[in-house]
Amino acid sequence: MPVAAGRPVILTRQPAQAGAVEAGLAEAGYRIAFLPLTDFALPEDLTGLRGLVRDMALDERPAPVPAWLVLTSPNTVRALVRAGWDGRVAAGIRVAVTGPGTARVLAEAGCTEVPWMPEGDASAAGILAQFPPPGETPRRVLLLPQSALATDEVAEGLAERGWEVHHVQAYRTVPYPAATDRRLLEGPGGEGVASADALATVDDVPGADVVLTSPSAVRELVRRRGTSVPAGTRFIALGQPTARSAAEESLDLAATAPSPDALGVLAALDLGRRV
Repeated sequence: MPVAAGRPVILTRQPAQAGAVEAGLAEAGYRIAFLPLTDFALPEDLTGLRGLVRDMALDERPAPVPAWLVLTSPNTVRALVRAGWDGRVAAGIRVAVTGPGTARVLAEAGCTEVPWMPEGDASAAGILAQFPPPGETPRRVLLLPQSALATDEVAEGLAERGWEVHHVQAYRTVPYPAATDRRLLEGPGGEGVASADALATVDDVPGADVVLTSPSAVRELVRRRGTSVPAGTRFIALGQPTARSAAEESLDLAATAPSPDALGVLAALDLGRRV
């Protein structure tokens, strides 16, 4: 449906991805709309993903037993569930997540483990800066399912610290919408957001505050409508990786959120209005 009259804050993701950021913006009085640009799909070959699920199984423990399962996004959790994971991990396996959003989806998947997460930096950099070393036990295996678009930053950084990293493709990022039988997200969703069914299109961008939520969303937006910034429009990046992608695509930003949460977006919205 078209965005109603007035100046909305448009987030370039699906309502099903709504969480603490959207809830915080709504609480602050902002009217939120969603512009789905990308979608998330299972890989064509599920062999690696299903093998990782078996590695975590309580009754099919490999040798050596993995020490950690590192989950860097909510979609990684969703992909594991679609590949047959019931949320349980074998004794001795700890779970790490990037931040609270991934932890919430992990709990929804049935995992009762309290995950480790970096303090103050819900990002790959936070994991690399704070992740515990493997210790002196030989062959400490770390399971790392990630997006096909993920860089080697986390895998290489953890390997440099002594971990034996089992890195597999968990999902693909594709233009919205993905094929129904491969999609990871279902339904409108939208935790804590009254207007979670408010869908925007690229035609609604002019005159709006547009929060760019990922590098892939930046690339898809530019592919669909180019790099021109309409009068009165402010593009705001949710985090440094997204800001770098905007720079690479020559898309001018009004601001970059200093942190990937509601407070960071609110600060960027305020800064964008003063620029």
